[in-house]
Amino acid sequence: MPSIATPMRALPPDFSAQDFRSALGMFATGVTIVTALSPEGRPIGLTANSFNSVSLAPPLVLWSLARSAGSLASFTAGSHYAINILSADQQDLARQFAAPGANR
Repeated sequence: MPSIATPMRALPPDFSAQDFRSALGMFATGVTIVTALSPEGRPIGLTANSFNSVSLAPPLVLWSLARSAGSLASFTAGSHYAINILSADQQDLARQFAAPGANR
């Protein structure tokens, strides 16, 4: 019998819409590292440049991951993730998280 996932209830943010707008307004374009824990509790992460703001109310952002990505199942099964915005001098970190099979 197929199971139906119970939707998770979002917690209210502990920041204002203005703070969210201000923070996202500083990110015109660039590179991010998205991290999470796999269902087994193993840290996972990847480099993504597909990060965008979507909405202030509710506060929503978007990042994209290819259906063929090896980490897709872990990100889909997870309940939380973090988006880390990189500075221009963090190119080595971006490359490390972009490398296939790398320790990330």
